[in-house]
Amino acid sequence: MTDTRTPEQPPRTPRLGRIPSPARLWTGLSGWLTERKHSTISFSVMRVLLSAAMLAVLVPSLPDRHYLWGAGSWWVEPEASRRGWWEPLRLLFSKDSILLFDIAYGALLVLVLVFLAGWKTRWVTPVLLLFWVGLSTNSTLLTNGGDTLMRIVLLFAVFADLSSHFSVDAWLRRRRGGVSGPRPRWLRSVPAWVSNWAHNTVLILCVYQILLVYLVSSVLKLAGEEWLQGTAIYYALSIDQFRVLPGLSDLVWQFTPGVMVATWTALWVQLLFPVLILWRPTRYVAVVLITGMHLGIAVLLGLWPFSLTMIALDLLLVRDRSWTRAWGGARRVGRAARRVIDDAWAVDGGAGRGSGGTPRGRTRPVRGPRRPTREPQPTPDSRAL
Repeated sequence: MTDTRTPEQPPRTPRLGRIPSPARLWTGLSGWLTERKHSTISFSVMRVLLSAAMLAVLVPSLPDRHYLWGAGSWWVEPEASRRGWWEPLRLLFSKDSILLFDIAYGALLVLVLVFLAGWKTRWVTPVLLLFWVGLSTNSTLLTNGGDTLMRIVLLFAVFADLSSHFSVDAWLRRRRGGVSGPRPRWLRSVPAWVSNWAHNTVLILCVYQILLVYLVSSVLKLAGEEWLQGTAIYYALSIDQFRVLPGLSDLVWQFTPGVMVATWTALWVQLLFPVLILWRPTRYVAVVLITGMHLGIAVLLGLWPFSLTMIALDLLLVRDRSWTRAWGGARRVGRAARRVIDDAWAVDGGAGRGSGGTPRGRTRPVRGPRRPTREPQPTPDSRAL
């Protein structure tokens, strides 16, 4: 007689007992910091967006550069010198010599373009930081929160890998078979885990910056009745200094439900942002919503440098694997769209077609006749059978 009794199941581990020990947490954190670099695609996107933000400041200001920062800006010097900037930084952009100022301004433009292209990024980034801060010391009226945040992020980015993708450095590395160029002698003794640790630490610091900005901003918004009532965006679109597209601004604020929903969404997404990023689905929803908010600020209020800087930091929360999946999905959609277009071209007749079933103004590609499928010929062995 067989024993049909089920073996006694081991007692279920309590939920609190499944919490990793401090030693295991420390091992996981150290492994995450040192094994490989994270968010390399996002850092490359950040390099491109920060370059675009700098060009959005420098290129439109090119005709008025002397009045804004150069020899014509002595009227703002008392306030600029009161800020207590380090004096060597204030010597980069001369207010006494127009020629020296133009040389420095042109060098800054070249540095931004090289930074955008991603060539010798590890060496260009600290020099770009010095020149960008040096230009900021000449005036205090042109800076804002985005400019301050950009200077902080550039300081962190000196220790990050910004050229793994979309860069000349990456292209040269692929041509060499994935091998980096010769390292300086003083870097050859540095182990690889140190570079990974520095890169990932920069990622943590940048995420901390955006969390700090959103938390402080949302707490200050809670103190204003306009944000709680849902009318803050209406008043922002009514300020004359920010009406870069008056017709579009008037069209937006006339849609009252949309203005109220957008105001409340901006408030609560920023307030709950530190919590939303803890779970991956809500993290991507928060990134999409906050990116849409900054795009609206850029288009409607004209604050492109600030918006591009914030979007660059928000996208650091997107993993490399998610970028790869999104790119693969976009390619599949593109192939499906091309198949639909090819099938539409293959269909004869229809409205708006000229003679021969071809759309007017277009030439239908000429294709030769298909070759008939050849049947396999019997071999001598098969005929013998």
